[in-house]
Amino acid sequence: ARSKPLGTPLEIELISVARLADIAAADETFMEVAAVYRGDPAFNVARLVEELVQGEQVPLLPILRYKPPGLRKREQWEETWELQRREDAGETITDIPVPPKYKSSDFITTGGVRYWALRGKLDVPKERWISFPHCPGSDGTLMIAWAGYDHLQQTQSIATHYQTIKEEQGGADDPRLIPLLACIAELLPWLKQWHADLDPNFNLSMADYFEGFLTEEARSQGKTLEEIRAWQPPTAATRRRTRAAKP
Repeated sequence: ARSKPLGTPLEIELISVARLADIAAADETFMEVAAVYRGDPAFNVARLVEELVQGEQVPLLPILRYKPPGLRKREQWEETWELQRREDAGETITDIPVPPKYKSSDFITTGGVRYWALRGKLDVPKERWISFPHCPGSDGTLMIAWAGYDHLQQTQSIATHYQTIKEEQGGADDPRLIPLLACIAELLPWLKQWHADLDPNFNLSMADYFEGFLTEEARSQGKTLEEIRAWQPPTAATRRRTRAAKP
């Protein structure tokens, strides 16, 4: 049986778009409304759900939602957040810079995504789904999480998917594992900020637990934490056009 990370409730999990479509197909109310929306009682449920999710999802990892100028602004925001955390911890900080606002050109727009529309100039999350490109489920479709999960619930669901892949699907060398660890690394500062208290059920801070989980799994992958955080999506293979030989 798959081992779930410590403290992970059964109902907190990532879900594939295909599985979400199966759930939608079993909901009579959804099917009635969707048939009217499509104007076709024989509409393709999977295609509709995929379209709806695509318009309401934003990837968790910054590298998958910003262009290079946006990534540079994101770094400035992260520096400001870190200074604020230090000030909240009691350190005297004389100057906390105001980070720059984003522009539509800072966000990736390929594939019909709506990251700018869903985030805006202050990058405030308004999406319904958090997405995990390059980490598909066993059915090959995009994995997503409800955007209402808090940082701990997000981390728990990501770690569960990680364990599923490692123990039941692709094994320890599966390429989906590194970006999932990068997601946990992205969430770790927020875990330390909001989930650093001792969990009475486990006599352990969930922030400390997942920091240890991240460190151990990075080591098992032969990576440093810096290398995990620096993960980049694979580049598309260059396609060369071949000319037809002359007769």
